[in-house]
Amino acid sequence: MARFFYPQYTVEEIGKIVEDSSGWRESTLTHHRPPFYEGLAGRTLTLTMDEGGPVHYAFADGHTLTWRRRPGDQPRQEYYEALEVDEGIVLLVHILRGTLPQQAWLSVLDFPAGLVTTFFCQIGNDISTREVDRDIVFGVIEGGPAAAARHSLTTELVGRSILWNYTPNFSIQHIYASQYYSVFADINTFYGCMLLGSPCNYVKISDHVYIYSWVETEGAGIQGFALMNLHRMHDVGCFFGINGGGRFECCTFGAKGRCVGQLTNFDVPYDLRPNYGGAKA
Repeated sequence: MARFFYPQYTVEEIGKIVEDSSGWRESTLTHHRPPFYEGLAGRTLTLTMDEGGPVHYAFADGHTLTWRRRPGDQPRQEYYEALEVDEGIVLLVHILRGTLPQQAWLSVLDFPAGLVTTFFCQIGNDISTREVDRDIVFGVIEGGPAAAARHSLTTELVGRSILWNYTPNFSIQHIYASQYYSVFADINTFYGCMLLGSPCNYVKISDHVYIYSWVETEGAGIQGFALMNLHRMHDVGCFFGINGGGRFECCTFGAKGRCVGQLTNFDVPYDLRPNYGGAKA
């Protein structure tokens, strides 16, 4: 598979890559990314996870948080980014500096329901030292509405396909092919279209908000994470891992989408190509 064409690293080498990678949170896919969400500034939150216990957060401002696992622990300070995809549904992204292997936590805070879903991610798994692994954990936001239910894995997206436009000249068609595997069609290549498959997970947040997350095992092994609002056909998300250029990234993005049925073609119709108006802003 393509992942074996990329160099493998030791945990210590990846730590050095992370340390040496300036601009790791800078993204080229910000054309449709909304302004960062400022509603967490000045707040404290306790996220009680069904596995692993609580995480306590204090948000000093729009990009600085401290977190701890237990009340007596020394708080750790991190940079964070937050993006709102629907009213009260927020993506929270931060890395854990100095961790070996390098970790990142991506949480969807669902304030209307008082629920949270967190992807506890790290670089490296049993197959590849650079391929991202993750644990998906569900829980509640303490002090929110009492909820017996949780967000959950879902198959409701299977069989659908959306053309996502990230910039006026860059679009990717995501094909939610099966419960555990998806395909994306890169229509930006000079020869028309390239299809790549990825293992994936889908999580239902509400009746129109979903997480779609994939690991690019046919590429450099980074994780893509998209929090999708299918009423507004807009998503926000994050890429995390060591990219094809050997640089660390944990950068957020936004995209606008258009449903294109259940199939894709190698010769994508002109009205769906990014330069012909079909998925433009």
